[in-house]
Amino acid sequence: MSSALRERGPSEQPALRPQLSVAPRPRRLPGPKTVLAGIYVLAFAYHWLQSRAHVSPAVFGDELLYSKLAQSVAAGDGFSIRGETVFFPAPLAILAQAPAWLLDSTATAYAVVKAMNAALMAAAALPAYFLARRLVRPSYALFAAAITVAGPAMLYAPYLMSEALAYPVFLLALATMLRAIERPSRRMELAVVAVSLVAVLTRLQFVVLPVAYLLAVPVSARLCGESPGAALRRHRLSLGLLLALGLLPLVTGGAVFGTYGGATFLEYDLGSTLGWSARTAALLPFAAGLFVVPGALVALGLRPRGRAEAAFATLAIATIALVLLEIGLIAAADAGRELERYAIYVVPLLAIAFFLYAERGAPRRRAYVGLALAGGAIAWLMPFPARAGTAFTFDTPTFSAYGQLADWSGHANAATVFAGLPLLAGIALACVSLRRSYAPVAVGVATIAVLLLGGVAAYAGDHATSRGTLQQRAGDPPDWLDRSGLGKADYLQLSGGSPYVGWLLEAWNRDFRRPVHLGSGGDWFESSTATIESDGRLLVDGAAPSTEILVVNDYGSAIELDGEVVARPRGGLTAYRLPAEPRVRGLATGLMFDRWAQHRVSYRVWPDRPTSSGAYHVTVALPAGSRARRVTFTVDGGAPRTVELAGNASKTVEIPVRGYPVPTLRIETDQGDSLGAGTPNARLVAVRIPHLSYEAKH
Repeated sequence: MSSALRERGPSEQPALRPQLSVAPRPRRLPGPKTVLAGIYVLAFAYHWLQSRAHVSPAVFGDELLYSKLAQSVAAGDGFSIRGETVFFPAPLAILAQAPAWLLDSTATAYAVVKAMNAALMAAAALPAYFLARRLVRPSYALFAAAITVAGPAMLYAPYLMSEALAYPVFLLALATMLRAIERPSRRMELAVVAVSLVAVLTRLQFVVLPVAYLLAVPVSARLCGESPGAALRRHRLSLGLLLALGLLPLVTGGAVFGTYGGATFLEYDLGSTLGWSARTAALLPFAAGLFVVPGALVALGLRPRGRAEAAFATLAIATIALVLLEIGLIAAADAGRELERYAIYVVPLLAIAFFLYAERGAPRRRAYVGLALAGGAIAWLMPFPARAGTAFTFDTPTFSAYGQLADWSGHANAATVFAGLPLLAGIALACVSLRRSYAPVAVGVATIAVLLLGGVAAYAGDHATSRGTLQQRAGDPPDWLDRSGLGKADYLQLSGGSPYVGWLLEAWNRDFRRPVHLGSGGDWFESSTATIESDGRLLVDGAAPSTEILVVNDYGSAIELDGEVVARPRGGLTAYRLPAEPRVRGLATGLMFDRWAQHRVSYRVWPDRPTSSGAYHVTVALPAGSRARRVTFTVDGGAPRTVELAGNASKTVEIPVRGYPVPTLRIETDQGDSLGAGTPNARLVAVRIPHLSYEAKH
């Protein structure tokens, strides 16, 4: 046998080699804090991009107040607007945006403020997560954080107001209070006082937070089987300091309320208050994304398993109840409408409560199913077509989402969606047990999807509103006065012009000095009054104008004013360079910038010299296709004169007058037409007046 085939002996066996295999390295999933950071970055990026289409301030006077106070702080002038010192009791949002106004360009500063606000409001995900982590597993807390920054409420980020800062501050305060009740210490006691002060100084309505804490301390102790008295003693430092701070309004006679002092003089009807509270409460399921609400309600009624759950339940219930009561008071005494904007802060509490319900194994299934089906079945009772219409509603994001959907697809389809989706959600929740591992995650995903879709619609309405505001009422460009180099200018509001034109001019231009109203008028802040003397001299607060540049809102009235026209940034807005003592030659109230006239026009003149007689010369006209109408001319002490005017025709009339001061000419037309229907500048016009003058006879 050959050596190749010879059997080897034991000593001749080859050495054994270990059997090796390649095992894949276990994949490391990102940790909760990494995911949380990702949620924040995505939320900031998305809402910042949405804010870029919000092209102008649109809420006056809140945005005007916040931006002008921030500009004043940035300029080193303290809290003042139009040269008047203002005591604003909630200054933190103003201080937060003030650094951006150090930039010279108003447009650039406005863009920076919007980006800062988007970053601040998206940060609400952080305290929402840490609040939820006291109660639920990390994955559930991450879903709660994502829900917090996914909804239509985030559309308030680009507004120059307090919501962007208030949203994370509200949740930070609640997270601090929960931690203080769960693990009391001197440090946490002081932290509760600090965050309460920060909350109230951010938004005065957040006075409900320390009140909720005062209620939650003894109630949560009772729910845990502890002595409420012992709990009060354990938290005596924070409770004592908060009660002492609560006495400030009494000690100061309400002076600490500052610009909100008028609220103490309003009348509050209990029935109306509760009614408006209920109407706003009915919108909360939509604001929270529908799916989480039944579980949240059941969770808040469960017996807590420890201090954290007891503190959360009592804080959540007290806060929601107090916020809704506060909304009812404001709506009943002043606003007269739903104020979902004031309730957006409690939406994350509903999301956290839902995941707490899932964390506890979804008990009381019958109650849960009953609430889900009942909520879905009664959603159709919400009168969305009547209450929301198709317009953007600043105070109510849910109405805004409905209104935009109705604008896109009609009321029938929008109402079907807003009634059908809750019904389908209720049925789905009833059919799926939350005890299955995937169910809470599915509910979280569905909630985020509903909120994002609602946000798309609400954002579209917001963008259209801000674009319309800019296009219809601002100059081109909106900061034209600052760019012009004309210097400081006063603004004269004539009869018939929209005050929004002046507010936008002021919001976009730091060279705007003060508004001046001819005759009666004014707004929330310091303003001046103009008068026309018998010899035609224009006086402001009894003296000659103190600025060389005067911007006149002549949209609804025509003025013949001494001076040089130096800018006309849009129809109905004219800038004059005035002489030292300007005179008014004529004022036609009701004659618009494009020579269309309202039903009634009055024309006064102030000739250079006193005269005993003269004549008015008027040309009236109608474009082709207009209906015939009757135009009547009268002067004080004279007989009326009437002309018949057909479409595509014009007539010139001379009306002799005698006496000095010159009698006023009044022009009345018996019918009119609508122009610009559906736009912010819709108006009713009667006749065109291409020519209107007075000729004195000497």
